[in-house]
Amino acid sequence: MVPILAAFALLALLPVSEQGPHEKRLLNALLASYNTLERPVANESEPLEVRFGLTLQQIIDVEWNDYNLRWNESEYGGVKDLRITPNKLWKPDVLMYNRYVSTGMVSDRAMG
Repeated sequence: MVPILAAFALLALLPVSEQGPHEKRLLNALLASYNTLERPVANESEPLEVRFGLTLQQIIDVEWNDYNLRWNESEYGGVKDLRITPNKLWKPDVLMYNRYVSTGMVSDRAMG
């Protein structure tokens, strides 16, 4: 019983991580007025560069910088990155077309 009490006493002396409350506050601040239907740019006339990595049959990687998800690390306890469920974020509208040649005819077929 004494070793268990000693272990709890040692745990009480360890520093507590403050990362959780900072991440929660940051997440709430970032998503408070975030709209998944808006393109994430500072100015509506600016283009948004979306990069795709492709294999023969599927998209393997999509990257873009979301202007609305920037913060000052010092205001949020040094939080450098944050994991957010994808359904809460803007995603580019993409319709893939697969171009193929059959019997001399070139045809476009939507992959959706």
